[in-house]
Amino acid sequence: MSTTPNAQLHVKSYFTRSIQEAIEHAGREMGPEALLLNSRPAPPEARHLGEFEVVFGSYPQSRPAEIPAAAPTGEIASLRQQMDEIRNLLRTGMTPVAANSRQPLIERVLLDAGLEPALAAEIEGAVELRMSRRSVMEISRPRKQMEWDPDVVVQETEQEIGNRVQTQSELGRVTVLVGPPGTGKTTTLVKLAVSRGIAGGRAVRLISADTQRIGAAEQLRTYAAILGVPFQSVESVTALAQSIDSAPANSMLLVDTPGLSPALLNDLGGGLSALLGSRQDIDTHLVLTATSRQSDLEGALGRFQMFRPSRLIFTKMDETDSFGALFSIAARREKAISFFCGGQLIPEDIQPASKSLIVEALVRRLPEVLKAAA
Repeated sequence: MSTTPNAQLHVKSYFTRSIQEAIEHAGREMGPEALLLNSRPAPPEARHLGEFEVVFGSYPQSRPAEIPAAAPTGEIASLRQQMDEIRNLLRTGMTPVAANSRQPLIERVLLDAGLEPALAAEIEGAVELRMSRRSVMEISRPRKQMEWDPDVVVQETEQEIGNRVQTQSELGRVTVLVGPPGTGKTTTLVKLAVSRGIAGGRAVRLISADTQRIGAAEQLRTYAAILGVPFQSVESVTALAQSIDSAPANSMLLVDTPGLSPALLNDLGGGLSALLGSRQDIDTHLVLTATSRQSDLEGALGRFQMFRPSRLIFTKMDETDSFGALFSIAARREKAISFFCGGQLIPEDIQPASKSLIVEALVRRLPEVLKAAA
C-alpha cells in the first residue's frame, strides 16, 4: 500500500485480489467516505502484493487554511466535483451490485461451460475491473444514471474472453502433425490437403513418418492415390529430413507422424523433436481431441512440448458442446488454435478455428442468468 499527500486529498493504493476486497479495506481504514478513484491490474513488480491496484481518496478531517473549503477553484474544484459524483454513485449501490451480484454469476456460467476454476475466477475479476473503468469513464456524462446493464456485462465478458484466446489458420510450406494415438491426425492431414492445398490450386505432397501403426502408411498412400498427389513413406528421421529437402520448392508438404503414447515418447520422440526444433521452415501442429478432460489436455501438451508445436488442432468437435477445456488449455499455455475438426467427411468436416465460435459457446447462458438475477 502507498500513500500520497495532497492539498485537498488523502490518496491510498490497495493491492488486493479483487476490487471488492479493496473497497472493504478502504472502508475500514479510510472511513465510509473513501472514494474509488482508479483501478487497474497490478504492475509486474507489484503483482506479489495483489492482482489489482485500487486507488481510493478521502478528504482530510481539517483542510489547509490557505484553500477555502467553501470556494474551491480551478483544478481543485473539478476534482471535488468528480469525487462527489463518484460518492453519489457508490451510495446508489453501484459497486455492491458489481462485486456481489453480477460477477459471481459470470464465474458460475464459465464453470458450467467447463473452464478451470482459477481461470473462471480470473476472468470474473477482469470483467469487474472492466465494468469499474467503464463506470468511471461515463461519470463525465451529466445526469446519466449508472447501471450494470446485463447486455453490457455480456459484451465486456465476451471481449475479455476473446482477448485471451488466439486463432491462426495459416499453414507453413512444411506442416507436421503430432499428437497422442487416436486423435485423428491422418484424417485431419487429408482434410488439410484438400481444403488448404488442392482447393487453392497448390501442389501437395503427403509424407508418412508413422512406422508404429499397422497400415498407417498404406492408409495415407490410398488417400494420396484418390487425390492424385505424390506420396512418400519414410522409415527414419534422417529420411524425413531428406524428403523435405528434396521436395520441389513450390509444393506444400503435409507430414503424418506416429501417435505417441507417454511410454513411446522417450523411445521414439527424441529424434523427431530434434528435427522439428532445429528447422525454422517446419510448422508443427499438435492434434488433440475436444472431448478430452482438462487434465488430459494439460498432460498431452506438456509431453508434446518437446516438439515445439506452434498451434493446436482440435478434433471430435461434433462429439461435444463444451469448449471450456480447449479454451482453458489454449489461454493458459498461450497457444493459438488453427483448426476445428468434426466427423469423418473429407474435406467438409474441418474449418478454421473461430474465436467468435469459442466465445459464443462459453457465454451462451450468461444473458439469461444475468437477466434472471436482475
